[in-house]
Amino acid sequence: MLATATSTALNAFVEATRNAVQDVLSQALSPDWKVEIGQPETGTVAAESSAFIGLLVTGTISGKAGLVLARADAALIGRAFMGEPPQEAAEFGDEQREAVEELLRQVFALATTALEASFDQVWIQLDNTVSIPEPSQRISFLVASDSRPAPLVFELCMSPELTNALAAADRMPADPAPDTPNQPAATTEVKTRDGTTDLSTLAGVEIEITLRFGHRWLPLKEIAGLASGSVVELDESVAEPVEVVVGDRVIARGEIVSVDGCYGVRITDTPGPRPSNGAGSAAGGALS
Repeated sequence: MLATATSTALNAFVEATRNAVQDVLSQALSPDWKVEIGQPETGTVAAESSAFIGLLVTGTISGKAGLVLARADAALIGRAFMGEPPQEAAEFGDEQREAVEELLRQVFALATTALEASFDQVWIQLDNTVSIPEPSQRISFLVASDSRPAPLVFELCMSPELTNALAAADRMPADPAPDTPNQPAATTEVKTRDGTTDLSTLAGVEIEITLRFGHRWLPLKEIAGLASGSVVELDESVAEPVEVVVGDRVIARGEIVSVDGCYGVRITDTPGPRPSNGAGSAAGGALS
């Protein structure tokens, strides 16, 4: 069943996927890639000449999904991601599949972050054990580049379980207004779709933090060539503050310090209100 996004939750899921595919292709390959949602008459990718990448969605919404690409298109994208020149009738082998899977991991890591605005918690992971039953919801995408005469076509396939979860998300009532700001912190409650939770019960939960010094996009070919002594140049200078990260979120920035012989970070900037005395604090964490 080929369909277009109709519900609010389904539209959010599809749009997050579209944006993520466009952003990753533009950063990893070339800036002229554009992705649009196709119309129902776009058609489906022929099963006998297709490549399927399974996805497992968990969290507030859950179910199975997958991407279907023509094998020739998947080979083209895989070669480009590895830094190899385009080749007509290129074989879609193990190397090309690994390259496409690595690219899609980046796509759905980005989509997962975007979906946090619509759903409390959601994770999308590649899973080669996933197969999509029929009938399934299918959304077609047109993936175009200025360097190609015709767009590539691939489909996002969603199991009935996932589409039902998205439909159920549309029926959930809106969150009530937040509590008044002068409510004591020890008894502050947050309203969720599952009910009311007292945050004081979570005070002892340990959460790993990571210090991030910068980013760098590299073709898979260069990543595979890394060895002892290789230097990867990041996009930030040594004078810039490091980022304190929880999950995929930057919660603060600061400067590296030594705490009892271990690495630490002195907080210099946070998204929320700063302490009235302006003092910084040091915290330990894993380095990336």
